[in-house]
Amino acid sequence: MLNIIKELDKTLFEPLVALKSEGPLADELRILGVEVLIFREMAAIPYNRGLLQRGSIAAYRTVGRSMEALKLLLIENKIDVLYLNNMMLCRYLQPAKECGCKTVIHVREHWPLNEHKRQLEWARKCVYQYADKMIAINRYSASMFPQKEATIVYDWIDMDSRYKPMPLSEIFGEDMTGKKVLLYTGGMQRIKGAYEIVRSFVENVKDENCRLLVMGFTKELSGSGKKGKIKMLLYKLGIPTYEYKVKMLARQDKRIACMPGVYEIKDIVEQADCMVSYFTIPHANLAMAESIILGTPVIAACTDEAQEYSLNGKLATLFEMNNLQAYTVAIKKFVDGNNLECKMPKEDREKIRTLFSKERNTEVLNNALKELIG
Repeated sequence: MLNIIKELDKTLFEPLVALKSEGPLADELRILGVEVLIFREMAAIPYNRGLLQRGSIAAYRTVGRSMEALKLLLIENKIDVLYLNNMMLCRYLQPAKECGCKTVIHVREHWPLNEHKRQLEWARKCVYQYADKMIAINRYSASMFPQKEATIVYDWIDMDSRYKPMPLSEIFGEDMTGKKVLLYTGGMQRIKGAYEIVRSFVENVKDENCRLLVMGFTKELSGSGKKGKIKMLLYKLGIPTYEYKVKMLARQDKRIACMPGVYEIKDIVEQADCMVSYFTIPHANLAMAESIILGTPVIAACTDEAQEYSLNGKLATLFEMNNLQAYTVAIKKFVDGNNLECKMPKEDREKIRTLFSKERNTEVLNNALKELIG
């Protein structure tokens, strides 16, 4: 959203951003001179979750109760266009239209078409009836609404602005000459497979010259005092938290380095020998596109987005999602031979760079919004 605000054609639009609460994003927007409205009643429909799961019905009711509050916000601030930055806010399209606003929905999610079909149909009905313009971040997101024409605006990638010298020798604390480095950037998120990545490396990669760099968390155990003791006790009793499962594995292998996530990642990606990921659900793998643009080989789960971002697998080694054995085979093959099945011709990498370029996508976005207001 911040990128969109920065590149919005200010000759046509004066942006006001509604946020649920104060925080770093609100501060950043104000630095840019953007007015921020605090809409504490803001609520989203549950993302891709069963209707009868705990809290789902209550969440839908909360959204319903906030509709009048949104109307009041739109009227008081004389809003002409409501731009919703994700599909989970789609219910707000209706009150916006009732207030006479033009409406835009930006679909970022991957909702499998065979899951939670009733809720998906509700979302579709809302978008079809009340959205004047639909923007999607990739082909799959667009396909979720087959009866609505979509403008695809990829989350643009500008790696040159993300450079800061970060020698791997300093991160690992050793001479990295002759070492092979696998890079994982997904942090502690379950859906990005932190446990599977670390476990596969510890159990199956025996090459002493191979290293794994994990970005997004450190090896330090969280929870001090009583909380920390309880987590440790649970671990010793064989019922560890997800965090302890991952970190205890990482702590036992000196070849693994962990560090907080950083925005200036270009230097690290270019030094790495391979970017690895293990998404456990379909998801847009932007790290894959970043690595391909920089020429770093990728091993990733085969999803619709991964196919799209790698030219149907031409620029990456893709394995069956949730197949740890297939992932391990790909990793071992890379470590043993320092080669991946895929080739990365410069002209094909350039196609991906163009697809995700800021210049291209900001032009597409602003043209779509110009069309919206006529």
